[in-house]
Amino acid sequence: MPPKIKVSKEKVLDTAFAMTREDGFEALTARRLAARLQSSTQPIFRAYENMETLKEDLFYKSVDFFSDHMLEKQRENPKEPAYLAMGMAYIELAKGERHLFELVASVEKREGDDIHEFLQKGDCAEFMEKLPDTSSLSTEQKREVFGMVWMFTHGVATQVVSGRVELSDEKLRGLLRRAYEGFVATSQ
Repeated sequence: MPPKIKVSKEKVLDTAFAMTREDGFEALTARRLAARLQSSTQPIFRAYENMETLKEDLFYKSVDFFSDHMLEKQRENPKEPAYLAMGMAYIELAKGERHLFELVASVEKREGDDIHEFLQKGDCAEFMEKLPDTSSLSTEQKREVFGMVWMFTHGVATQVVSGRVELSDEKLRGLLRRAYEGFVATSQ
């Protein structure tokens, strides 16, 4: 009897993540994943009860991937307003990582997957304090502005990725700026 192949939950998730990036979650099956892992499907179902629980972890891994990318872009461009650097990074990543974006943008309801969870990250507290023209706003008002900017940016990304709208980076920056300025003005 050949030895059982040990496949960790992390290895299953990382491999599924790579496959989702390539072909989308809908193309991911237990058999295809097992083939990529060079194992049977047993290790997959030892790590995950079913493909839906794997999809849940893939969703959160994808959200973290997007969040980390946006925060990194903001750090790389310290002179650009954080909302703008992060918004442009989100749209850029949505275009470049279409399959992950489809998973992140899926309409399925998940517990705790809203913008408020993102706002609780340590990096975001610092980000919230750096929002331009918001020194007179309360923390709650800043969160509201950020939420509105986030929803607007996500909507723009969805339109760009779907091919419904074609805009240059300059036009996208202009839209994000005007939206931000409008949201700040209505929050004061």
